[in-house]
Amino acid sequence: MDSSDAREHLEMVERIVAASSRKLEVSGEFFLVWGLASGTLDLIFQLVNDGRLPLATVWAGPLLIVAAVLYTAVRVRRFRAMPGARMTLLEREFLNVLWIALAMAFAVNLVGGHIFSQWAQAAIWSVAAAIALFYIAVHGNRRALVGGIVLLLSIAFANFSVPIAGYVLAGGMYLGYAGFGLADMLARE
Repeated sequence: MDSSDAREHLEMVERIVAASSRKLEVSGEFFLVWGLASGTLDLIFQLVNDGRLPLATVWAGPLLIVAAVLYTAVRVRRFRAMPGARMTLLEREFLNVLWIALAMAFAVNLVGGHIFSQWAQAAIWSVAAAIALFYIAVHGNRRALVGGIVLLLSIAFANFSVPIAGYVLAGGMYLGYAGFGLADMLARE
């Protein structure tokens, strides 16, 4: 084996090791964007429920979701275009967990409206967000653990403060999910 063959083998081994890394790197900006969008949805619904905003304001909800989806699509496309951009096996597993949690939250909200009414539907999204953060926390990210706990506490507090449940759930999304995203972005710089 000559030196160029050895170099190729070493590069191949480095790629294999990098792809099988057990370190989970997430992009905090996605959590920041989705936490702000989700929290704002809860806030809008609470303000409409309190009569502080007109009912037509709820149409801002689909706009927020579309904006977050577009942001996500653009960022993913840019990531894939970067030279050498590859996800580890663990990062792909995290995305599978995230998609399963979000798909289940969407399905439960869609088909369980009579069982999960009013603020329970918003709380289901908080549970899905907490699952994603706890998955990240299991792999060593303490900021994600704090964010997941904040989300669970917001559900517990909302449960005992129904007249202001939307404010409490919005706060959970802002502090727990968006807060995790911001903290993770600041920690990486």
